[in-house]
Amino acid sequence: MIRHATFVAEHVYAVPPVEVFSAWADPAVKARWAGGPPGWNPRLDLDFRVDGVERCHGTRAGGPAHTVQARYLDIVPSKRIVYSYDVLLDQVRVLVSLATIEFARHGPGTRIVHTEQAAFLTEDDISQFEQHIRAALKSLEAELGGQAPSATGRDAARPLGGPAPPVTRQDTASLLGGPAPSAARRDAAGPLPGGEPRP
Repeated sequence: MIRHATFVAEHVYAVPPVEVFSAWADPAVKARWAGGPPGWNPRLDLDFRVDGVERCHGTRAGGPAHTVQARYLDIVPSKRIVYSYDVLLDQVRVLVSLATIEFARHGPGTRIVHTEQAAFLTEDDISQFEQHIRAALKSLEAELGGQAPSATGRDAARPLGGPAPPVTRQDTASLLGGPAPSAARRDAAGPLPGGEPRP
């Protein structure tokens, strides 16, 4: 039986939208914050454009091979990213989702609103899914240089229409952007992807 879940995760960052957006658009930067936990050693291929494809593949020691395949449906620089993706464990598709990332000014910083509409295709435990998305947004915060301005308590995932069903196998979490082996701050020199100047 397919299980469905829709939830929203919000997080506030201390840097402006152009900087946060760049962390999603730049392949080298995204590999640092969305590369999974230490020891997973993923390979990320990112073609960040409308109809572009992103593929992340890796294997945790003693675990199944993980593959995330995404297609970008809509991109408005520093405003929104919409993409669909699936997750495979040892070539078994366990999850399909539509994700929307919105970027908005929040004082001197940025609020991200991350909305997921997911279909879980196996009977595995799905309780780690929302927690993993929150961990990914925290990892992005470390990449961007630390603590954000006060988010008035709105930086946690919250289900829509009541609690989400128990959310895919704990191993699936590592595919969806857990803390990378290194959260080193990226070099602030030079233009952002697409030639957009830095603030």
